[in-house]
Amino acid sequence: MTEQMAPDEVYQHAVRLGVRPNWGRWGAEDERGTLNLVTTRNVLRATAAVRTGTVVSLGRPLDPADPPYYPQGLDRAVRHEMVTAWGSNAGGDVQAASDQVHIQCHGLDNTHMDALCHIGYGGVGYNGRPFASMVDMTGASVSDMLAGGPVVTRGVLVDVPRLRGVDHLAGGDPVTEDDLRAAAPDLRPGDALIVRTGRARAVAGAASAAAAEGRTAEHKYGPIAGLHHSAMRVVAELDCGLLGTDGSADNFPAVDEHRLPIHVLSLVHLGVHLLHNLALEELADALAERGGSDFLIVAAPLRLPGGTGSPIAPVAVL
Repeated sequence: MTEQMAPDEVYQHAVRLGVRPNWGRWGAEDERGTLNLVTTRNVLRATAAVRTGTVVSLGRPLDPADPPYYPQGLDRAVRHEMVTAWGSNAGGDVQAASDQVHIQCHGLDNTHMDALCHIGYGGVGYNGRPFASMVDMTGASVSDMLAGGPVVTRGVLVDVPRLRGVDHLAGGDPVTEDDLRAAAPDLRPGDALIVRTGRARAVAGAASAAAAEGRTAEHKYGPIAGLHHSAMRVVAELDCGLLGTDGSADNFPAVDEHRLPIHVLSLVHLGVHLLHNLALEELADALAERGGSDFLIVAAPLRLPGGTGSPIAPVAVL
């Protein structure tokens, strides 16, 4: 079991990585973190980014038969079961079909939002609270998904492969502080910083290569390109309201000894909710055609009391 650290030790962990935590910034009882920066002014500014009216889905399909990124041998991220179908009736001449879905709220496959109670570090959670007081096996009592949305704000896409002149980032190739600073002039407090690594193209390429060799990729997700912890300095300095990526946010394998630094710095230290496994290919192409990098984003988690995360079906409006 992890040794309990003092809150000041955990605070200094972030400082050593160049990030000053937001603990106490919005009061000792705060549960929303940087979503406090997403005001009506941000919503109105987001509407100014809508120029063509094009609506783009940022959610990945939920395919129980063939989850695109989940490793073989693990529990399926989605289970879809029919409850009633043709032949079951709703009375009289009316038939009804119904179903139920079991979805993991976290992982490497489903598009989802992390609540601030999802991660602790050294036994400490967001705002310096003891992590054990935030969540137990009955669910979260502080900073759960009820505190996490819905969110409507201005999004800014940082298309890292386009910036570097490549099709996609290789697995394990981290997004750097310099990559994010290239987008700094476009970011305002409360904006959603959305980072594309080209993960969908990387996975498709790996699958094609495996098929050409007559084999199945052992782990379809493989190494994952994510953010280097130094990139979080930009997220902190620019007061991003949300951070979203087309992967897990963290780089796998890790670039150094720090374990899940993006999750820790975002959720524990800064109070930045994370959006994972976004579908960003269509958005990137649409923005390249339209010009500019900003758009209106809507991310609405399920209103799940006690939830540490939630599936989302976010949309971008261009």
